[in-house]
Amino acid sequence: MAPAVADVLVRPDKLLDVARIVEEQANALEDQLITRLDQLRVDAPSADVISTQSIEAWNSLIADGDRSYAGQVREYVAGLKRLVSQLRDAAKDYKVSDEEKAAVFGDRGKHGA
Repeated sequence: MAPAVADVLVRPDKLLDVARIVEEQANALEDQLITRLDQLRVDAPSADVISTQSIEAWNSLIADGDRSYAGQVREYVAGLKRLVSQLRDAAKDYKVSDEEKAAVFGDRGKHGA
């Protein structure tokens, strides 16, 4: 069963920290996939029909194509990178929002309010 989509709550002042951590993990996973993908593919031990068809099915399920396990990991990494982008965009939005609020209300601390 695939994991469900969940909301992630992050304090605004921690958005960039979380984005950095998620990006580091996504990059590490992607590096592992790139360096080990060739180990997921296997060659047939012999040229008989059963061996060749079994290995073709294995490689299709594990390593080849979008529906393979490797393809699903690639999609997971892409999802993590989309999350990083969303976190960074949210951090920009919060910064702009805070700056807009400051411009509208001014620095009330200077005026004793």
